[in-house]
Amino acid sequence: MIRQLIDRGNSLIAWTKKTRRVRLNGGVVKVNAGSSLSVIKGWINVDGSPHVLFAGWPEPVLKLLYNLSNAKNWCGEPDSYLHQLKNHFFVHHNLEYGLPFSDDSVDFVYSSHVLEHFYPHTAEHMLRDAYRVLKTGGRLRVCVPDLQHVYELYAQGRKEQALSYFFEPRSGEFHRHRYMYDFDLLASALAKAGFRLIERCAFQQGLVPDLDRLDNRAEETLYVECVK
Repeated sequence: MIRQLIDRGNSLIAWTKKTRRVRLNGGVVKVNAGSSLSVIKGWINVDGSPHVLFAGWPEPVLKLLYNLSNAKNWCGEPDSYLHQLKNHFFVHHNLEYGLPFSDDSVDFVYSSHVLEHFYPHTAEHMLRDAYRVLKTGGRLRVCVPDLQHVYELYAQGRKEQALSYFFEPRSGEFHRHRYMYDFDLLASALAKAGFRLIERCAFQQGLVPDLDRLDNRAEETLYVECVK
């Protein structure tokens, strides 16, 4: 019940901020869209979770949120949770409303295991908005579970593992998978959004910075970069 109230309040707050624009201070602007708490220094981390809503708040509040949520299952011990929320740049924002930046203001957008959580029409809106905020020549890297990998799991008889990609066992609005992509499907969506030079990349290989610390889940992930 408490978790449901937190989720509803979080959604309402995100709605009130849906048209805002974050002021940037110049220099190279790197945006991690849908970051959760997988963050590193030098990036603006945009996420709609209630954890990000309270980033920077006093420790007692963060500890309470940690204890009321399932953070331990995906973030580890409280010290790690507190460190991430207190020492990185977060913007609380629901990506269904796009990215909260002005046109042509961002150099790099990175998004890992996010797009599959949106229905296709919402994902297309997010990609169009990534195109809008990127500078000409700016680069987007999208990482999603690879539908081809899921198919291969099923063909090998690992059916329960394959089905888990479609029927996410964890509950909660931000955990459900609503679509899946192979390279052709993702490339088509990116081209429709206006991107060019769309290419498949290897794990931690590409022209977006900091991939050695950002990329994860190599076995199951499709990595694609493209240019505005």
